[in-house]
Amino acid sequence: MLPQSHIAYTFAAFELARERIPGLRKADLRWIALAALGPDLIDKPLAAVYFYRRYKSAVLFAHTLLAHVAAALFLLWKRPAWWPYLLAFNGHAVIDRLWFFPDTFYWPFRGWRFHVWRKQGSEQQDIKKAYWYAFTRRPELWVWELGGILVGVWWVWRHRLYRPGRLLRFLLTGQVPSSG
Repeated sequence: MLPQSHIAYTFAAFELARERIPGLRKADLRWIALAALGPDLIDKPLAAVYFYRRYKSAVLFAHTLLAHVAAALFLLWKRPAWWPYLLAFNGHAVIDRLWFFPDTFYWPFRGWRFHVWRKQGSEQQDIKKAYWYAFTRRPELWVWELGGILVGVWWVWRHRLYRPGRLLRFLLTGQVPSSG
């Protein structure tokens, strides 16, 4: 999933949860967005620099159940107040539906390999071509991305962030401005 869709779906989930869970109301949405992208911010540079050539995957260590459990244990032990950001980080696994990629999600318990993107039986040599192939051969990905755009537009519209002053306040504080 592309970054804007991760952020849009996460903001929408937080929007619904904030009405029921008061502890989420003070969460800085700028950090929520960063946490929602966390696994990709870790794995994509690693893939670009080295691991894509070796594993033929851009979904690596930070997309594993082990990483998500370790992050949960560490943050809940050392920084319990950061639990909203942990939700966003772990929500990445839900949004990516990582359980459908067991070689990655259950790594290293299913072996030392990660989910491999394939093109007609041969491994992709270039990560950009692998993304191109995925988006041109799997139309369901477009449904998720279109959904992300629609959810993002709904969220911006709901908070009237199309108004420059409101958008600036959001960008400076990480809080959606109150109605009015």
